[in-house]
Amino acid sequence: MLVDPGNPTAQPRTAADPTLRAHPQSGTESAPTPAAATAPRRRRGRPNVLSREQVVDAATTIANEEGLDRLSFRALGAKLGVAPMTVHRTIGGLDDLHAELVRRTVDEFTATFVWPDDWRSVVHVFACTFRDLMRTHPLVLESHSQRAPLASTESDAVVAKVVGALQQAGLPEREAMYAFFVVYDFVVGHAGVQVGRGDSEAGRPERHRVVGEILGEHSYDERFTLGLEIITAGIEARVRAHGTATS
Repeated sequence: MLVDPGNPTAQPRTAADPTLRAHPQSGTESAPTPAAATAPRRRRGRPNVLSREQVVDAATTIANEEGLDRLSFRALGAKLGVAPMTVHRTIGGLDDLHAELVRRTVDEFTATFVWPDDWRSVVHVFACTFRDLMRTHPLVLESHSQRAPLASTESDAVVAKVVGALQQAGLPEREAMYAFFVVYDFVVGHAGVQVGRGDSEAGRPERHRVVGEILGEHSYDERFTLGLEIITAGIEARVRAHGTATS
């Protein structure tokens, strides 16, 4: 929201007020001089006042709807009704803005995690919520693919929770970390396929003859669920192997 401080409410003026001037012939007081004639003019080009929150909100909308490539100070200025330089002064460089977009979006989603006790459910909650994040906010997937890791204020806590659950299941620390990345890579890859080609006629799986013969209709949800079940079964096999080795 643009902020204009305006002028404070004027106090009643007495006859001693210099703006109440006597008429030279009648001796009566003339009307007060209009404030616009006495107040200093506001300089043209004075920057409007923006908050970082306003800029990030507008940038999120542009990036999700049009893509990160369309995100620029000019586009933000047009959306917010200010000069591009005003946006730059408020937020810094575009790299800073991209990092802020990812940080805020990821933090909003990590706040929705409700962690169960069973390690399988922990993996499932992480994978499904992570997938929802990238489908709801394509800017996160695009930024991750082109620019930076999905680092945020709470991201380390999410990694620690999933890795910790896998360790409690029976995996060594190093293997638990890699198992986390197996799930992570699967979700990123699946979301990339769905977001990047799922709505494109040329990229839809049904166009392949063999897919149509076997599946009839293709479902990304079923595809994701089965993939996650296969990965979970693989982790269970590793847990059993380590249990057999230590017993």
